[in-house]
Amino acid sequence: MNLKQMEAFRAVMLTGSVSQAAKQLFRTQPAVSMMISSLESDIGFQLFERHKKRLYPTPEANYLYKEVEAIFNRIQDVSQTVQDIQNKQYGFLRIGCMPGPSNFFVPDILADFLEDHPKVQASLQTRTSDAVVEWIASNQYDLGIAEMSKHQSQIGKNQMFELPCLCALPADHPLAGNEVITPEMLDGQSMITLHPDHMIFHDLMQLFEASGHRMNVRLQTRFFIPALKFVERGLGVSVLDPLSAYSYTTYAQPGKVVFRRFQPDVFLRIGLMFPADTPASMITVEFAELLRKRIEGVIDHPEQMLAWGS
Repeated sequence: MNLKQMEAFRAVMLTGSVSQAAKQLFRTQPAVSMMISSLESDIGFQLFERHKKRLYPTPEANYLYKEVEAIFNRIQDVSQTVQDIQNKQYGFLRIGCMPGPSNFFVPDILADFLEDHPKVQASLQTRTSDAVVEWIASNQYDLGIAEMSKHQSQIGKNQMFELPCLCALPADHPLAGNEVITPEMLDGQSMITLHPDHMIFHDLMQLFEASGHRMNVRLQTRFFIPALKFVERGLGVSVLDPLSAYSYTTYAQPGKVVFRRFQPDVFLRIGLMFPADTPASMITVEFAELLRKRIEGVIDHPEQMLAWGS
């Protein structure tokens, strides 16, 4: 039994005659009769009886028809799935993201994406950057967002972005009126930083030492979001990445914290990471492109954060 035979059998069952089935299938009547005869020969039992120029299905034909109809319904389902895949409306997206962007920035973008792709399912997991790198390497994520070194950016299909950091200050801080904050201005000022194992802390410390100024670390946190709560309370200033600043502005009330440019530049280097040996799905590629545009928008247009709270 082949698909053409089942198609002819189904058409005869639906129309009640070989001639009508032939019209429906755009075939000749002898061709349809031959396919029915061939099908009966293959399966070993009669499907139709002819009485007074009409075809009557046998009980066996009625039973077989239910199974054939189920097959054709399934084919239609597969065809719809193919169309959904072509239109990037179907799939499962596994995302691993470093803390910080995973709080507000990436969820906001993912929500927009899922609203436009109602049949897509997604998993967003927050992991350390090292864990994201490991899970991408073992194909447990389709897309990773992690802090990365310049060396890692050269691996496979990874894309790296350098995000210039901003300085967060209490709104009533004496330095809040300046457009640009420098290490000289922060010499001896109470600062809230990440822990020493973070690349931003390392780069910031090198910058202060090279310029001959003292970085007075009063508080250390693992992530920038809690650091901003300390800035709110007036306990110090913090040099932080613009994605954390963006996240803060989506939920906090203006008036307590302001953001200013920090010079010389200190960068957060984050990457969009893909499994090296596995082709990315169309859904993954489209979401990664949306994420790339949003990240570049934050880099190219920091005025949203710089104007916030001022």
